[in-house]
Formats: sequence, C-alpha cells, structure tokens
Amino acid sequence: MEFADYLMQHASSRRPPRAQPATVVVRPDLAHRLLILLGLVLLLALPAQQARAELAALVLDGREQAVDLHSHVSLLRDPTGSLRLEQLPARAADFIPVRQRSDLNLGYTGEVIWLRLDLQSRAAEAGEWRIEFSRPSLDRVELFSVGHGDLQQQLGGDSVPAAQRSFDHRAPLFAVQLAPGEQRSLYFRANSSGNLALDARLWNARAFEQYAHSASLLLALYFGLLLGLASYNLLLFVALREPSLLFYVLFVASFAAGMLGFSGLGAQYLWPQGGAWGSRALPFSLALANAAAVLLARSFLDSAANAPLWHRWLRVDLGVQLAIAVGTLLLPLPLILQALVPTSIGNILLLLAYGIRCMRRGVPAASVFVGAKLLLMGGAVLLALRNFGLLPSNAISVNAMQIGSALEMLLLSFGLASRLNALRQQKVTTQASTLAAQQHSLQALQEQERVLEQRVAERTEALATANERLRELALKDPLTGLANRVALRQHMEQVWQRARRRNEMLALIMLDLDGFKPVNDHYGHEAGDLLLIQVARRLQASARTTDLVARLGGDEFVLVCESIGSPEQAEVLAGRILESLGRPFRLLGLDVCIGASIGISFGLPPGGDCDVLLREADQAMYEAKAAGRNCIRLGQPLSAEPPLGESVQRDES
Repeated sequence: MEFADYLMQHASSRRPPRAQPATVVVRPDLAHRLLILLGLVLLLALPAQQARAELAALVLDGREQAVDLHSHVSLLRDPTGSLRLEQLPARAADFIPVRQRSDLNLGYTGEVIWLRLDLQSRAAEAGEWRIEFSRPSLDRVELFSVGHGDLQQQLGGDSVPAAQRSFDHRAPLFAVQLAPGEQRSLYFRANSSGNLALDARLWNARAFEQYAHSASLLLALYFGLLLGLASYNLLLFVALREPSLLFYVLFVASFAAGMLGFSGLGAQYLWPQGGAWGSRALPFSLALANAAAVLLARSFLDSAANAPLWHRWLRVDLGVQLAIAVGTLLLPLPLILQALVPTSIGNILLLLAYGIRCMRRGVPAASVFVGAKLLLMGGAVLLALRNFGLLPSNAISVNAMQIGSALEMLLLSFGLASRLNALRQQKVTTQASTLAAQQHSLQALQEQERVLEQRVAERTEALATANERLRELALKDPLTGLANRVALRQHMEQVWQRARRRNEMLALIMLDLDGFKPVNDHYGHEAGDLLLIQVARRLQASARTTDLVARLGGDEFVLVCESIGSPEQAEVLAGRILESLGRPFRLLGLDVCIGASIGISFGLPPGGDCDVLLREADQAMYEAKAAGRNCIRLGQPLSAEPPLGESVQRDES
C-alpha cells in the first residue's frame, strides 16, 4: 500500500461517525449562552488551525533560493532511536510544528530526531530541488522520501564514509525531484554526538549550484588567508627565533583544522572515510587551538614578567585545555563535548580579562590582543544569534565565525609585528644608552694618546681587511665566484712543482659549453649569466674537494686535478661532469639543455712550465668538438717535451 494512502487511511480511521441531522429547538433564554459557547470554541480552535496551517505542504514553483525550512517542518523526538519509518503514521499526532529556528537547535542530546516536511510542486515542468543542512558536523542524517507509491532513501553526515553519502558535499545534502502537481512527504532521521542543530534551507538545483560555488570560493579565500598568515609567521620564526611567532603558527594551524571540521571540508577531503575520527577531529582541533591560544597569550604579553599571578592562572588553564584535547581522543565523545563548551568559553573569557589587565598596565600590543579576542567573540555571538533565530540568515550571519576568526588572525599578526618592533626599538634604545655611557666613561678614563692609538689600530685592521678583500676579488671571477685566470696560473705553478717533487700524476680537464651561444643570443645576457652561474655550481658539486675549478672566460672552464690515480679516474670525473651538465637548467621559468666538449690532459709533469698541460687539454677539447661535441677526448700523456711550434687556433663559436 502506498505510504501516503496509508497516512490518509490512518487519519480517516480516527474520524468519529457522522451524526444524523436532528431538529433542535433553541429556547430564547439559551440563545445567549450558545453564542458565548460558539465564540469560545472558535477561539480555542484558532491555534489548532494555525498549527495545521504550519503543517501544510510547502508549495514550490521552481524559483526557490535559500528558503528557510524551520517554519515548514514538524519534529518528533525518538529518545531510544527505535522508531522505524513504518511506525510514523501511528505517531503523526506526536510531530510538533517548529515555530522558530531555535527550536531546531537541540544541543548535546543523544536522541534521534525525526523531521517531517511536505512538498508540493506547482512548477510548469518537472524540477529538482536541493535541501542542505546548515551544520556540516552532523554525524548522520537519513532522508526517506515518500510519494507516488515509492520510497526513496538518501544518506549524509560526516561520520558516514564518503562512498555511502548521496552527495560529495561538505554538509548533509539531499535532492528532491517533483513532477508538476506532485506532492511528497520527506522524513529526516538525524542523530549526532555533537550539537544537534537541524536548521536547513531549500534551493532549486540551479540556484544551489551557484550558491555552492560562491561558498566554496569564500572558504578557499578564508583558508588561503590562514595558510598565508601561518606560513609568513613561520618564516619569521625561523629568522628571528621568537617563541610568540611559533605559538601563533600553532594557534592558526589548529584553529584552521577545527574550521575545516566546522565547515565540513575536512570530512569531504581530509577524512572522507568518516568513522570515529570524523566526529573527534573538530573537538580535538578546537581544544588544541584553546591550548595554543593560552601559550600565545603568555608569550605575546609576557605574563611571567608583567602579571605573575595571571601567569599561574594561565598555566592552570593550559593544563585544562591540554587535558581536554587528550580527552577528545580517549574519552566518550558526548561527555568530553559537554566539557569542551564551558572550558572554551572560560578560556576565551580568561584571556580577554588578562588582555584587559595588561592593557591597563600599558603592555605593548595588549590593546591589539583584546581587539582580536573581541572580534572572535563577536563572530561567535552573531552566529549564535542567527542559530537562535534572532538574526536573519545572510552572508554575514552565516559566515560570522569565519569573518571574526579571519579578522582575529590578521589583528594578532599585526600585533605580533608591532610588539616585535616595539621590543626591537626598546632594545636598540637600551643598547644605545649603554654604549653612550660606556663611551663616556672610556673617554673620561683613557688618555688621548691611547684613544689615538686605538683609532690607528682600527684603521690599520680595516685597511688590512680591505686589502684582503681586494686580493680575493682579484683572484675570483666576479660572475661565478670561481677562480679566474690569475688564480688558475698561481695554482697551476704550485701544483706543477709539487707534482714534480712527489712524482705524482697531474690531470687537467678543460671544457667548453656546447649550445651556450644560442641561449645567450635568444634569451639575453641575463639568462646567459644565470646559466654560467648554474654551470659553475654543478662543476663545484661534481669536482673533488682537492680540485680547483676555474673559469677561463666566456663559456670555458678548467678543473685542475692533483694526485689523480690514473687516466681512467680523470675520465670518470669528466664523465660525471658531462652527465651533470646534460641535465636541464631552469632559466626564467624555462628548461634549457646544453652540452659540453671536454678535453683531458694528464701525466707526470716534464721539464718546463705548466703551459704544456693547458695546451694539451685545449687540443683534446677541440678534438671533442670536431668529433661532434658533447663528448670527452683524452690528450697525449705528458712524458716528454711537446713538439715545438704546436699551437691551437680557438673557435669562438
């Protein structure tokens, strides 16, 4: 039997039998009494008629946008959770019409709640509508849609695995399809270990897609802001090692994790498997955020120095918040949630009172801290007023918590910067005062001659440092930082003589970049310079610690390898260099590939100077170019004086 027919038969079975008409003689003295009785009956019937009007089907025309459903639903409590759909007709009289949004905010109850909503379509054609529950953190919501002799079921909630949810959406979402003139009865069965708030809104399908897109964009901006603030202050902490910055990052990260659970994005993307963690992620993150807020307040306003008594109170508060955070993972969830709400309220009130105390004592940035906490409280109050029906649902009231917390994070970040700046100025002032006093004492105690000698010594030291710096610059290539021709010549002479004394083999690897000129011509000199710098880094990374890497000029480089074991070792080293230079270089957002022609000279140094080693390596390098480039060629071993008159004409390409 169709469920709607069943409801109608059930209702008709309770009607009393129609009485047969009878003739009633009304006496004149009873007329006045009957009129009064009739008026009383009408007055008593008026609320019942109003209640029935509230239970009338919500008529849809296909143009609905964000229709609040609290005035169109009736509610039935199921304390034991044993009611089934087929039992609801017998309990029809127990459904209580909901008159205001606050009636749907049922608090931390373990009961199962049934909602009934009747819909009727008067659209010209078949249409589809969406019903979204405003609270994403509901554990489980089931929809039973009854009409036309069929039963449709849908499922949602953050503890339900994503594969079982009817829609991949951050909040419980359901679809209703109605033909023109069709009427359906919707029964929602809901339960949650957290706060059971069943406020819902209805859209036509197209309007909901636009709303969902806008809501996702706003949430992306919100969490992007939190990520940016956390990343920026984390970098500041790495640079400055200021504990307040680390506590701020911890506070933002844990609060963001809580807001991921609060907004439903966590259940949608981070823990879609649902289960126990889906219910515990939000309270755990909020408890951890409370603890991080205490750490931030103690460090931000220096409670140990400015308010020792408050510092002890904050220590106790920190212990409580950490205990609550651990409890959210181990204890029964309903119990810990009932403890989390009052401790969270107490925590923010304690921090606010402490901030006001520091503000009265003139602690730097205390007013910013108080303002940030007031913004967060303001957002929470606006959201609560909206949930209790005291404020209308709009973009501000619905997103009040996100707006308040984002402003709080911005203000706290500004306060941290202001505090650090004030502390820096205070430190600079103190150091300047101390230095001035020391200089004054020094001038009073020391003789003019000693002051003059000190100045001469300082200038001498500065001149020596400058000369050493000039010598370093004279021996380094200004672009790559490698040894230049002068440094190469000095080093070659030293290792040449050392190798002759020790009778050790010496190797010289000379390379010329293949394809550098097209890169330089096509992308410009800036790209060419960047390429040379990266080539220099790869050469240094490939060379041994005892090798000298030098730049001859242009795109030519030299490695001087002292105490080389064999020509094969030199060739292996050259192969490693060729492989390293063969990997793409990242220039101005582009990947660029080049090669290198490598020539190797090696052997025991003969008589004469080191130029013979350079000439042999140069000859081998140009043999590599002639062989097709991007390869390695070995020169003749140095065992005798090279033939006179041998010279190498260099190709400038």
